[in-house]
Amino acid sequence: SCQGGDTFLQALAIRRLYEDFNADYIVLDTRNGGLAILDMLSRTMYDEERMTEYSSLKCMNDDGYANRVRNNNGEEAIFRINANAKLNSDIAENFRRTLIEEKIDLLVNFAEAQEEILPQYKEYLSAIDVDEQLFYENPFLETQQLINESTSLVYEKMTETGVIKVHEQGNNRKDRYTSVSYGDYFASLLEKDLLDIESEYDFGVFIN
Repeated sequence: SCQGGDTFLQALAIRRLYEDFNADYIVLDTRNGGLAILDMLSRTMYDEERMTEYSSLKCMNDDGYANRVRNNNGEEAIFRINANAKLNSDIAENFRRTLIEEKIDLLVNFAEAQEEILPQYKEYLSAIDVDEQLFYENPFLETQQLINESTSLVYEKMTETGVIKVHEQGNNRKDRYTSVSYGDYFASLLEKDLLDIESEYDFGVFIN
């Protein structure tokens, strides 16, 4: 959960997650500040806190974006999404289908985690520092926020185009919904690619 702020720090947070989870791909929304983050991820980054140098990564589904940073020979691991109304509609429908077909297992709610899961971690039980406790609690708290955020969104079907528009109510946000639904959309494309062994599948044809 990172709203606004320094784009370098956001890029660094993404790069850390990529390393910490031994990830294969980064799905990145390149609208607004996302383009600056893509440029930073496309260069060698130095993490002063961890005293680690991260190699450059490259956009995998758009040559124009891949070549924005010259002499970038990094791993093709960034899947960019620059969504329009139609693509956002497809993503929303895909995410709904994924949930109905139970292809995603969300974490249990925080109360259940406190009762059944967190007590299994000695480090959590012995933690004195609040930040250390939050390290274990945050995944469950963030999942609850994702559910609350998603169920508070308004889904509206446009009469003329038939596309689905998903928007917030009042001061609510949809950052978590966007992150998970975009990741789910990419996973669906990847799944189709892996299952369709008869043809050569091009990710780029799905992004306008």
